[in-house]
Order: sequence, then structure tokens, then C-alpha cells
Amino acid sequence: MVNKLYQPYKPNLDFSGLDHIVIGSGMGGLTVATWLAKAGKKAAIFERHYVPGGFTHSFKRKDGFQWDVGVHYVGNMAEGSSLRGFFDFLTDGNLRWETMGEVYDVANIDGTEYLFKAGKENFRKQFLAYFPKEEMAIDSYLSLIEKTNKRGSAFFFEKIFEPWFSKSVGWIFRKRYARFSQKTTWEVLSELTKNERLIAVLCAQCGNYGLSPKNSSFAAHAMVIGHFLEGGYYPIGGADQICEKTLEVFTAHGGKIFINADVTKIVTENHKVKGIELGEKFIACKSVISNVGVNNTFNHLLSETDRKVCKFNLKNVQPASAHICLYLGLNKSSEALNLPKHNLWYYKHEGIDAIFDKATLENAPENFAYISFPSAKDPNWETQNPGTATIQAISVGNMDWFKDYKDSNWMKRGEEYLQLKKNFETEMLKVLYKFFPQIEGTIVASEVSTPLSTENFTNYKSGEIYGLAHSPERFALPFLRPKTKIKGLFLAGQDITLVGVAGAMLSGLLCATAILKFGSWKIFREIKSRQ
Repeated sequence: MVNKLYQPYKPNLDFSGLDHIVIGSGMGGLTVATWLAKAGKKAAIFERHYVPGGFTHSFKRKDGFQWDVGVHYVGNMAEGSSLRGFFDFLTDGNLRWETMGEVYDVANIDGTEYLFKAGKENFRKQFLAYFPKEEMAIDSYLSLIEKTNKRGSAFFFEKIFEPWFSKSVGWIFRKRYARFSQKTTWEVLSELTKNERLIAVLCAQCGNYGLSPKNSSFAAHAMVIGHFLEGGYYPIGGADQICEKTLEVFTAHGGKIFINADVTKIVTENHKVKGIELGEKFIACKSVISNVGVNNTFNHLLSETDRKVCKFNLKNVQPASAHICLYLGLNKSSEALNLPKHNLWYYKHEGIDAIFDKATLENAPENFAYISFPSAKDPNWETQNPGTATIQAISVGNMDWFKDYKDSNWMKRGEEYLQLKKNFETEMLKVLYKFFPQIEGTIVASEVSTPLSTENFTNYKSGEIYGLAHSPERFALPFLRPKTKIKGLFLAGQDITLVGVAGAMLSGLLCATAILKFGSWKIFREIKSRQ
């Protein structure tokens, strides 16, 4: 990324006159900051990492390889779609997307392949071919996805209602959505069919929201499945282009972003925001938008008094699951190796809940793997990195597996930790060679990230990537709204809405609307004109 877009934080810089401070530069923070800057507000983003972008950033190595850390594909990006309009607004139309083609995901369960094809009718036909006796269940499922997501749109829009309006009208939206959000995915699908293989295939993409069928809310499942139903897309040039193109617009409108800026406190007085602290440095502002997760915000940046004022309580909701990822660089092109654009979801058997529940560091890759091919998805890769390719292979992770190294520092965790990562690599490579034997002998670079790596860069204490678990209980939390009970304190990020780039962007949209109020409609008109 071009360094002119951001600068290292230094206490002696001029921070005067700020209207809004955004903590964290993930998609939610980028969205709300850019909306505010386009509305003429003076906004600044403070990012603790040495590069901005959150889970939209990529990391590079000296040998030229680059890997994404969180964005593997995005749905609803066809020309003219509403989500495409929002991204075009954020980036002034400078972010380009490449379709992944007819097949965007393939599930392999116990050796049998199932293709996920773009388009609702294509999806339906393909699943009827696999399960010809389940036509009623498949049709009911697709209808339920659509109905749930319509109710979901109203549920999320209600989050910007003022308290009096939320109490008088908003409860209707919440109650109507609860019919879906308060049931697990397994409960809903079990009412549609008793075919356990069909249920397993329909849930094969559950890694996109980080919970197995018996633990996840059907509302989260429906939103994610609906998001990809028309196919998958990839940002041309890599995932970090999402951040870069957005920051170009943000800074062009006077916004500033500071890296290595670890905010230590949100300063309040009489339940009103006064500013932030970075160590001993106080920076005043009119409002603070926290995009670092509600757990980090309330438990680490606010006082106990402020937590009580906001009625913050996570007693019944756990952090989302963690993951371990193997990053590979290859010395042949994606085309030469015949690597696909689609992702592969591999399960050793159809008992997805058992696979997740019984996962250990030793058996995780053997039982579950999500495999992605960023270089095959990106038409620019071969031009910029000729004769090379990249692969990412992910399995479920758990911070407890690495508790002995919790107090160590990044890149200095010792030989035993490195050996654990090497063991994971060995086991994951067995899975990769099983499905893609042609890559053997071409690997010239490899790295492994663990939940400790995630914690180091995001400050998520359990190494989670999806914030709060997408369980039924999550959807009943009353404080997951952009506007808090502390005047001038707002929240953005996937905790407020849903997992993923689109979910985080939606949170930024809602947060900006809560701040700008009727001033947002002018922006909505601009977005509408882009569609």
C-alpha cells in the first residue's frame, strides 16, 4: 500500500479540531470515516497495527508473495447491485471486481463433491440433481432464506432508530426476526428435512460465519448464504485494494489515518465523550466511533461505570471461533497448475458439529479444511507476479491450544511453538496433496498463522476473527447498536451487524446514518445514482 495515505502516530502531531475519531481501520471504521469525510466532517482514524485495513489488509514478503488475511470472496457484487453501489461510493468507483465464475464453492464431504453454482435457479437445479427426492425441502429452504433476509433488513435498519421510536415501533421488527434468529441452523433445517447429508451440504459454508449448525443462529446462516447466492467476486489486485481505494477517497476529503496508534482509553465525563488517550496523550473530539469490537471497547477502553450505563453484558455470548491458516507460495502459475477460482470446503464426514466440537491441534486439518486460491481469482496476479501462485488453507483453531505461549511476543515464541506450526503445515499439506497433487514440489514459501497471530494484530483476546459468536443469543443483545447511551460514543464493526466485509460495511453505513441523521439521505441519493 502507498504510504502517502497514512502516517505513523506521533504525540507531537496536530490533532486539533477533530469532529470524529474512529478507532480501528477495518471495513466498518473505513466506511463510517469515509461517509463522514464526504459529508464535510473532520475525521481521523487511529489504527494500532503498522498497516491499516483490519481483515481487509494483505501481508507481503520479500520474495514477492502476498496473502489476504480475511477477505477470500465477496457476494452481491454484480453491476447494479446495492452492495456494489455502496462500494463504488466508498471508492469513487475505482475498486474493480472479478467474478469467480459459474461455480464459486465446492464442498467435498467424505469424498463426494457438491458444487455451489451462482444464481438461485442454478443452485436449485444443482441441488435437485444431488437430492431428487428433496424438492420440497430445497424449495422451502430457498424461500426461507429469502424471507429471513427480508426480515433481517428491517431488523438491522431498526438499529438506527432513536430510543423512543425503538420502544414504540422497533420491537415489532425485532420480534418478527426472532422467529429465525432465535433458532439454530440445525433446528430450522431439521424441520425441513430428515436427510442429514442434505443438511450437511447446505451447512458446508458455515466457516463463513464461524459456527457449526447446532450452535449458529439460522439468521446468520441465511444472511451469509443469501449473500453468496448470486456468486462470488474477488477484488482485482487483492483484498488490500478494498482498503487502499477507500483510503484514497477518505484522505482526498481531508481525512487522516494514523498507524501504530494504540488507543488505550476512551475518555468520558458525565456520560459524555471528551476524547481518547494514547498512553499519556489526550486528544479531544466531538465523538468517538469504536470499530475494534464490543468486547475490546467496553472491557478495555471504557470504565466500569460506562459499561454499566450501557448495560453491557456478554455473559451468554462467547467470542467467535478462531482459526489456523497455512499460506503457500508456489513457483508455477495458477494456470500451469490448473488451480481453480472456486473455494474448496473439505469435511472428512457429514458430522460437521462433531468435527468442530472434537477438533484438536493434531486432527483439525485431517477433518476440516477451507482452501482458497487468491492468485487464481485475481486477473492481475500473473501480470505482477509471473510464474507464481498462492494458496491459503484454513482449519479450525482454539486459543487454548497455544496457552503456553500466550505471554510470548510475535516472532519470538520459541522453537516448540514453531514446531507446532510445522506439524500443522505437514498435516494440512497431506490434505492439499490429496486434492491437488500437481502442487507437490512447487512450494517455495510457507507460513502458518495461529490464534496468537490474530490476537497480536487485532487485539481479539481469543484469537477470534468474527468478533462475537453468531449464536441465537447474540441477536438478542440490546446494546449491539451504533448509538450508545454515552453521548458521542458510537459503535461500528461486525459485532453491530454481521460477519464479513459486507456485514462490517453495513455497520459503518448504519453508524454514519445514526451520526448524520437526515444528512445521510443526500449520500444515499448519490449511491442510488451509481446503481
